[in-house]
Amino acid sequence: MGVTTDLLYQLRFLSDLTEGPGGQPLFVYTDIERLEKEPPRYRSRLVTWDGSLRFLTQGEAKAPFWRGGYIYFTRKVDKASQLFRLPLSGGEAEQITQFKAGVEGYKVSPDGHRLALLTRGDYEAPKPDEPRTYETWPFKFDARGLLPGQPRELWLWENGEARPLAQLAQDIEEVVWDAMGNGLYLTASGSPQERWAWIQRAYHVGLDGQVEELFGGVGPIGGLEPTPDGGLVYLAHSWERGGGTESKLYYRGRDGTVRLLAEGSFLNSVNSDMRMGVGVQTPKMGPDGRVYVVVTHQGVARLLAVTLEGQAKLFSPAEFNILGFAFCGNDLYTLSENFTHGARLTRRGEVLFDPNAGVLPELPTPQEVRYVAPEGHSVQGWVLLPEGDGPHPVILYIHGGPHTAFGNAPMLQLQLFRAAGFAVAFCNPRGSTGYGQDYTELGKRWGDIDEKDLLGFLDYVLAQFPLEPSRVAVAGGSYGGFMTNWLTASHPERFKAAVTDRSICNWTSFFGASDIGPRFTYLQLGAKPWENPEVLWQKSPLSLAHRVQTPTLVVHSEQDHRCPIDQGETWYTVLLQKGVPTRFFRCPEEGHELSRAGRPDRRIARLNAYLEWFRTYL
Repeated sequence: MGVTTDLLYQLRFLSDLTEGPGGQPLFVYTDIERLEKEPPRYRSRLVTWDGSLRFLTQGEAKAPFWRGGYIYFTRKVDKASQLFRLPLSGGEAEQITQFKAGVEGYKVSPDGHRLALLTRGDYEAPKPDEPRTYETWPFKFDARGLLPGQPRELWLWENGEARPLAQLAQDIEEVVWDAMGNGLYLTASGSPQERWAWIQRAYHVGLDGQVEELFGGVGPIGGLEPTPDGGLVYLAHSWERGGGTESKLYYRGRDGTVRLLAEGSFLNSVNSDMRMGVGVQTPKMGPDGRVYVVVTHQGVARLLAVTLEGQAKLFSPAEFNILGFAFCGNDLYTLSENFTHGARLTRRGEVLFDPNAGVLPELPTPQEVRYVAPEGHSVQGWVLLPEGDGPHPVILYIHGGPHTAFGNAPMLQLQLFRAAGFAVAFCNPRGSTGYGQDYTELGKRWGDIDEKDLLGFLDYVLAQFPLEPSRVAVAGGSYGGFMTNWLTASHPERFKAAVTDRSICNWTSFFGASDIGPRFTYLQLGAKPWENPEVLWQKSPLSLAHRVQTPTLVVHSEQDHRCPIDQGETWYTVLLQKGVPTRFFRCPEEGHELSRAGRPDRRIARLNAYLEWFRTYL
């Protein structure tokens, strides 16, 4: 089978890697079910690997964790996630929570006798046709819809019963047991204003419910990991470089002293549309006493091993893009991918299991390009060339974020464009992650230094490859959609076709309508509607929309709360009124993640809309 849109139906995905019984890897295996008279859907099951694949569940199962005689996992019951445990001695999985609001996270104590549960208890949201009243923000979130009025709490389950352990004024965001199992570390904002600004604090709560604040109040905190000596490792920063601030890895000793261990673009920020589920990427203690964490470096997410004294070393090879890792026994297993393969189970550089062997056709590896800008910095990028001698039409494809990256990960969408006869050029302009803090920080210069890098890279590849300069398209989603709007407005005669996906065109409306609007807008642009409103207008592609001539496909989802659909509606309406060839692909019931996690048939419809547009105008 070649690269067609229907290939998506055949793909399988691995995620949620953790240690299983007997030191074997335990993870989630997801495929796509196509049932008669029903839309296609994702099916996630628990599996272990002992040299061959062994399914543990047939019903839905996510977020597995093994401790003692049980494997714990979550499963939806009447639309709410509940916690189950599967006895290793045999028998059916047992449901151990019945909260009306479900369980939003859990952690098993070191001795396996207690469970920490993140839940809103028996809170029941108003019915969809009932009015709601809010007095705080955010009141909605992408992929979740309208948010509940009850804060997320910490409950303790032991001896078959659950009781509240910690209730704070704001949502408890993350929780982890301390090394001895005598209490838990947790994070939460200290006030509504801190929540608005992405600021958190770290706390410790004892089993008696006594809460002690430890540190924080200046920025986000996450990736909590207790150390054997009673300390704590975590990721944090204080927004010192605005929206492009990268986290730092810290160690806090039992006496409260804090040590900086490492800096970098932590976690995997490399784009891909061939993933489902999650994986451990945050700091974890290894059996050798070092801290292991995923860091994005020059287009590859790699494992970084760091001692508690701050000696850091990249641990995994650049050939593998790490999605998750787990120590099973004393052996390190990873879920890794590359340009031509989705997630595979790997160990010490050896591929143990590829769920798409025999399904995914042989894909070409993009050719790496290094464009040296006039300012002296290097822009890393890649080119995918179709079959034939050329010259080929080319699509400049721009990633989202802006603080993410392209790199050694599969992009089915770009391979599909190539298979249809279009070359694809894609790169990491300033603002991208993986090249140091100075490179990541856009410094309120959206549509300025990033534009220079993108167009400089495009000119470079047009000169270096068999491409047709008169047949250039531009496309991208989220920040990439913003840049598509910006470039077609700023350079009206440069592009023959454009696709703007889940974009931003008007910062003023984005400020109030997006689930991250106020904090994201201020951190990125340093402006608010009542402070420097002219900045929001000057940085809005809508201010230049009168110049657009490029035939443009507008793609947007109706439940997108990140870049709300009014952005796409506005851009489409303006272009239509101006007489620019345009079309609106509007997707119901989907959010910002349509291209990566939307219902499979809707993802395929979106890809087909892209192809039809490029075939018509490029």
